[in-house]
Amino acid sequence: MKTAYFHCDSGISGDMCIGALVHAGADFSSLRQQLSTLPLNNYEISYDTILKNNITAGKFTVKFAEDQPHRNLEDILHIINTANLAPEIKERSKDVFTRLAQAEAKVHGTTPDKIHFHEVGAVDSIIDIVGTVICLSLLKIEKIVSSPLPVGRGFVTCAHGTIPLPAPATREILKGVPQYGLNIEGELVTPTGAAIIATLAHSFGPLPEMSVHAFGFGAGTKDFSIPNILAVSIGEEHSSSPLLLKEEINILEACIDDMNPEFFSYLWDRVFSVGAKDMFITPVYMKKGRPGFLVTVLCLKDKAKDVAGTLLKETSTLGVRVRSETRFYCPRENIKVKTKYGEINVKVGNIEGTKNLAPEFEECKNAARKHQVPLKDVYWEAIVKAKSIL
Repeated sequence: MKTAYFHCDSGISGDMCIGALVHAGADFSSLRQQLSTLPLNNYEISYDTILKNNITAGKFTVKFAEDQPHRNLEDILHIINTANLAPEIKERSKDVFTRLAQAEAKVHGTTPDKIHFHEVGAVDSIIDIVGTVICLSLLKIEKIVSSPLPVGRGFVTCAHGTIPLPAPATREILKGVPQYGLNIEGELVTPTGAAIIATLAHSFGPLPEMSVHAFGFGAGTKDFSIPNILAVSIGEEHSSSPLLLKEEINILEACIDDMNPEFFSYLWDRVFSVGAKDMFITPVYMKKGRPGFLVTVLCLKDKAKDVAGTLLKETSTLGVRVRSETRFYCPRENIKVKTKYGEINVKVGNIEGTKNLAPEFEECKNAARKHQVPLKDVYWEAIVKAKSIL
């Protein structure tokens, strides 16, 4: 499977995506020709290679007139639909803009159809998003994987005034996406970059086992203490089955016979918030024939103290037993699938070619309530969609 891996160590933006993909081999002339079918005027695009911290990187630039109209989602979808582009390019581009519109609407307390995009509705953002999808098509990319995303700190000035970083729309888009903070003042992940990678990436994590045959750097506009470049590796992902993984864990146990059982549902949330990997409750008989519960929690060794403290604070037990064990587990990844009920995250376990699929229950439950359909319909469609891309 031809895979593109985005190394987002310095963040991601729309122009960095195109710069990296063209640098990796996407034909710029074909990109220009396809973009020219969009019904947009008064703009120019260019591509060149520049040195960024002494690293050669592709720099994609859009120059446009300053008096661009404020477009809403309907305007942008019409622009994309009118262009002479392949249907899959149109659909993926519209998916990115719809995600962006939903985030902006959430932040500003309105609905996606009423939001005006300001900066993100300008020509450069339309070009960046559609251009990225075109480049992926030119390179015949079948799967996209991304590293976790770094976010900076500070403030940025936009059409809405001065706002904190990450920008509110970026925060909304990146819900559920692995991310971490860098001690760098500046915008590392733009709303456009966030929408592109959050919508198009099949999963987030380390570089998968793959034979890389092309590599590209995309240069950002700003300069930071680290090279402001987006790297993309392109190659064939290996289909060899991964081996079982092994780790050392702690098992924490406590017997409880004098607590309101309703408190256990709250305890579940509390132990997971401090690092528990699993928790289960077993009915037991205790001294003098009293019925009780054996609470068992699994966690990594470095989380045992926090979990034990939580058990002692949140239950009536006066002691917690701890023992060390070894567990084997199969490699897993999280992928996002698009169903008619919305996007659903699916956990995929893979061992010796056998894949175990588990859609995210809370997301399925929320989608079932929103669309007034049986939960099992959402759950099974998520599984079917996941199987279709694996």
